[in-house]
Amino acid sequence: MAEDIGEQIKVKAAAFSAFSIACDESTDISDSAQLLVFLRGVNEDFEVTQELAGTETLSGTTKGEDLFLAVERVLKKNELKWKNMAGITTDGAPAMVGKKCGLATLVSQKVHECGGKVVKYHCIVHQEQLCAKSIGLVDVMREVVKIVNNIRSKALTHRQFKALLDEMDAQYGDVLYHQEVRWLSRGKVLKRFFDLRDEIRAFQESKNSNFQVPMDQKWLSDLAFLVDITELLNVLNVQLQGKDQIITQIFDHVKAFKQKLLLLKRHLSAGILAHFPCLKEAGMMKEKLPEYDAVLSNLIQEFDRRFEDFRNSAADFELFSQPFTISVDTVSDDLQMELIDLQCDSELKHKFRSQPLIDFYKCVPANRYPKMCKQAQVMLSLFGSTYICEQTFSLMNLNKCKLRSSLTDSHLHNVLTLSVSQLQPNLEKLLKNKDQLHVSH
Repeated sequence: MAEDIGEQIKVKAAAFSAFSIACDESTDISDSAQLLVFLRGVNEDFEVTQELAGTETLSGTTKGEDLFLAVERVLKKNELKWKNMAGITTDGAPAMVGKKCGLATLVSQKVHECGGKVVKYHCIVHQEQLCAKSIGLVDVMREVVKIVNNIRSKALTHRQFKALLDEMDAQYGDVLYHQEVRWLSRGKVLKRFFDLRDEIRAFQESKNSNFQVPMDQKWLSDLAFLVDITELLNVLNVQLQGKDQIITQIFDHVKAFKQKLLLLKRHLSAGILAHFPCLKEAGMMKEKLPEYDAVLSNLIQEFDRRFEDFRNSAADFELFSQPFTISVDTVSDDLQMELIDLQCDSELKHKFRSQPLIDFYKCVPANRYPKMCKQAQVMLSLFGSTYICEQTFSLMNLNKCKLRSSLTDSHLHNVLTLSVSQLQPNLEKLLKNKDQLHVSH
């Protein structure tokens, strides 16, 4: 069935006018490096196909050159043309983004040699998480983790704590265990700890534990501020991980988040805590204001720096998502004449207002606006993140586990293909190709 889906992908790939790839590498239970290559292609009818193009096992090193050769094998297997590649999205590993020998650089060079042009993006979700880690207030997080892990590490202590929460009719029945490798757990742990801070303090005091919840008002204020900011970041992270999002929609979430940070900074300077519910509950100390203002300023600067590659494409994003309002002077010369004709087309303008973006571009006549259609197809093909790779690695770890560590590479690829594919195997064709049906007696 996986082979049948692979053949269907080849057929669809032959009609792509533009495609992009998302790549990520991870190690399975048997310490084999697995490279996932996802494909997102668009044909001239604006039909979008997003599929797992290949799973490559890297038995030796995982340098940029090794990754490039693996990607080259995947493209060859799917009969894809380098010149039609529009973009590559990776995580931030040196082998992926190295300026000289990174995978993205080598792919860009190959596409250029074949007469095409490719844009390189660093996964927008990874960027957001790296920005979040720059918030600071490390001492607060360290104390919270110590106390939570102290409660959760011993079975008896953990049971006693849950019993206490039940007796006190607390809002939650337990505290969450923090795992450094799961960044999203940070915000959840902090919020749960803040809501149960009084119960945790009472429990730790009753146990004469060496890990007590600090009574210092400054520490509590820091905790509340950290909770509010990480809660906001978690909302953004969930938005970025939505399914079937166009890259322009993903970037819109990032732009909106920056505006929220600027609003928070203005409110904080004015002493307004409308968007700082935990800080308002804990009570902000005026002497901490400069420190919190600096944290927000650093976070804004970090976002500007890390999302520079997306900002460089802002004009292309705007042209794709707002073709009737963008200034003609801001687009490239080869698109200006077609854009003027498009903006003066009242029928298309009406369709743009009444239809989803993809449906609108399906209505744009390719014979009248060939360059505009091509630009739209490129935009639709781009990946904003490697989140789909992360999801598939989770499936890989569920399937190739301790009990199935000898699962072969080909079987692993087949399992993952069937798990994530949006295509359906042609069962009727597969049955006809069988020599004999095994009928039960």
